[in-house]
Amino acid sequence: MILSELDRKRRTMTSLSINELINMFHNQQISIREINQVRVRSIKNYILENALTENIYLPPLVGSLKEGSLHQPETIQLNIIDGSQRVAAFMQLEDTILNALKRDEEKMKQAYKLDSFMKDSQVAIQIFENLTETEESQLYLDLNLKGKKVALSKRISFDSRNNLNVITNQVLHTHPLLKTAGVELEKRSINRPANKKLLSLSQLRQIIGIFMTGKLYVNIEEKVSSSPLTNSEYIALIHLWLNELFKLYPAESMGDYTQSMLASYPVFVSVALYANDKMENQRFEQRKERITTRMAHLKEVDWSPSNPDWKEFKGTYKGRPLLFHITNDKKNIQDLVRWLYQT
Repeated sequence: MILSELDRKRRTMTSLSINELINMFHNQQISIREINQVRVRSIKNYILENALTENIYLPPLVGSLKEGSLHQPETIQLNIIDGSQRVAAFMQLEDTILNALKRDEEKMKQAYKLDSFMKDSQVAIQIFENLTETEESQLYLDLNLKGKKVALSKRISFDSRNNLNVITNQVLHTHPLLKTAGVELEKRSINRPANKKLLSLSQLRQIIGIFMTGKLYVNIEEKVSSSPLTNSEYIALIHLWLNELFKLYPAESMGDYTQSMLASYPVFVSVALYANDKMENQRFEQRKERITTRMAHLKEVDWSPSNPDWKEFKGTYKGRPLLFHITNDKKNIQDLVRWLYQT
């Protein structure tokens, strides 16, 4: 939307409690856009995890006033332009409270605390008046496509709530050989063979997610809300694994694709999956022992690109110099893990 056009529209900043928003939705005074349940669940879990400390930040909703007056809240009709996922999360929190009240005493205490938070907490809303449907749609696109997303490196550095980010930040800054091998902080993927850093920051976070879940997930942040071990125990396991990993090939050249196939992300991921296979729910001491044993089993593997075994996996020749690149897909990675067991 052209700024001068938006400037001509009357707008108001106001606030409502979460419970008031829920009541308005029940009274069909609020309409929301199509929701993404994965995103809604993430917002709901964020509120649940931080409600007891009341340490929560929710950005303002943006709405379009279709009818009524802001001076008479019972008369207004709002279209939510930005914030539909948040409103849906509020609605589902109401169900969470009702279910918790039927359970044990501890859950009841949490439910009463959450109920109090929803009554007392005010959510800011920026309300535009006299927007056409076209203007609403354009404003929605402008807000969601043109806003600058916080860089992953900043989220990992400053996020103290998300265990995955906290652990990633600790490992990134405390393992000396990982620093030697190199982590690319600016790019989500690495162009081989030109870039000789071992991993991107996004890839490192996925690897750490394997230690926490036992699996490789694209949206790993949504899969680690609860984990059986403490952060310090995961950090110790990852440090142990990295120590064993750098015994297999020198840290200085592990990211050089012309020398080491561990620079291939599918191969690197497979080693992490192999080391953690079926162990995500095991005790800390047992996991330490198994990781050490499994990694020692890989000492005889020829990690050089000239090893003909790599050609048994799906891949293509490309680049200059012409090199064999193993395809990064689920089946290939599963085949690589099986091969590691057989070596």
